[in-house]
Amino acid sequence: MRLRRKSMFGLFIGITSLAAASPCPVEMPIPGELDVGAMLGTAVAIDGDVAAVGAMFDTGVAWATGAVYVYRRTGDTWQQEARLIVDDADWGDMLGVSVDILGDTVIAGAWFNDAMGGNSGAAYIFERDGGGNWSFKQKLIDPAGGADDLFGRTVAIESDFCAIGTSLDDDQGMSSGSITVFDRLNDGTFAWSTKLLHPGGGEGDQLGLALATDGDRILGGAPWSDDGRGEVHLWERLGGVWTPVWEMSNSGGNADDYFGFALAIENDRMAVGCYSDDTAAIDAGSIWILEGTPSEWDITQHFAPAAQTGEQFGVSLGLSGDQMLVGSRFGLVDGISAGKVDVFSRSGGGWAATDVMLPTTPASDAEYGWSVAIDNDHALVGAPYQPDRGDVLAFAGLTGPCGCATDLNGDGTTGVDDLLTLLEAWGATDEGDIDGDGNTGIDDLLALIAAWGVC
Repeated sequence: MRLRRKSMFGLFIGITSLAAASPCPVEMPIPGELDVGAMLGTAVAIDGDVAAVGAMFDTGVAWATGAVYVYRRTGDTWQQEARLIVDDADWGDMLGVSVDILGDTVIAGAWFNDAMGGNSGAAYIFERDGGGNWSFKQKLIDPAGGADDLFGRTVAIESDFCAIGTSLDDDQGMSSGSITVFDRLNDGTFAWSTKLLHPGGGEGDQLGLALATDGDRILGGAPWSDDGRGEVHLWERLGGVWTPVWEMSNSGGNADDYFGFALAIENDRMAVGCYSDDTAAIDAGSIWILEGTPSEWDITQHFAPAAQTGEQFGVSLGLSGDQMLVGSRFGLVDGISAGKVDVFSRSGGGWAATDVMLPTTPASDAEYGWSVAIDNDHALVGAPYQPDRGDVLAFAGLTGPCGCATDLNGDGTTGVDDLLTLLEAWGATDEGDIDGDGNTGIDDLLALIAAWGVC
């Protein structure tokens, strides 16, 4: 099969502004054993009612060996189910730099593990048994790996294989990068299958720094290719062989755009993040939406919002059905570069920004939105630098804004402004009439106080 290549040079760029509504945040409990500086939310993944959250600086068995926390959802409430660590870890391995989950299996990267030399990297498989207990099952390494490869920087899992990014692999030149595939055998274990290198790869490309899978397809980003303009490469499993079928370059972009730093793919839809794109402002970022077949993909939309300099829109992506998440790790919230996540919805054949997910406690440089995950109408957002351990927020009901009867100004929180509105309406049939009895009074005040905080 001939490799299909597409360039973005000369394409029309559409710019859109983003919406200001906010879905409902659900606080996820902070693990009691989590260390200060653990960076909870380094990576997040969700599959149905189970989620995995990486904390790569957590103390598992030594400093910064890392950990992965598993949560289970009942209704809209999340509770911690397990803490995953490994006994063979050494200080600084950073388990949890990447995570993915499928059913009762979690895969997590430990990019500074020394299995094949200093910082060669590794990935770990954990499984949940019939009794509901999670345990370590297998350690995966690149058998041809070497020092400073960073195997495990990214991970992805499907029913019969997993893929692992090695962004600093040197097979095609220093830091050219690669993606390693392991097949799942009948006994549930994983066996090395092949290593994917992109045609024409070279020094500094860092293939595998971004990774996404969907069925028989693997999508890999090489964001440092071509002086940081970036490329994306797609492989399809044809007759049991992983075959390169399509690639896209950012030849019309600028150096250090980092096209391909974030990726998402599902069925006939693909999204590519370009977080340092300068279309709207310096390092404001953008995303590209494509639709098509395994070998023929067409750009349908390009979103470069009216963002502030350095917000880095497109640093993370999540895609599920007609919903998409786009992280801006330095997005402005109340004048603070705390980070934010925009929600896009697809209707009538096109995508449009419909909501924005905001942190409940904005903190400067918390990098809220560094990691995102979505499955149907539930989503996770990581803020690894949130003081002082990192944080992760869950969201439910992505199709509409957050709301509750006591949130009189519609900002997603019951607070002082709502109290003042209620007091101004005292005794009247007005928006302060929370219980609907025709009068703003003491019962409404008590209801507002009881609901104080995030809706």
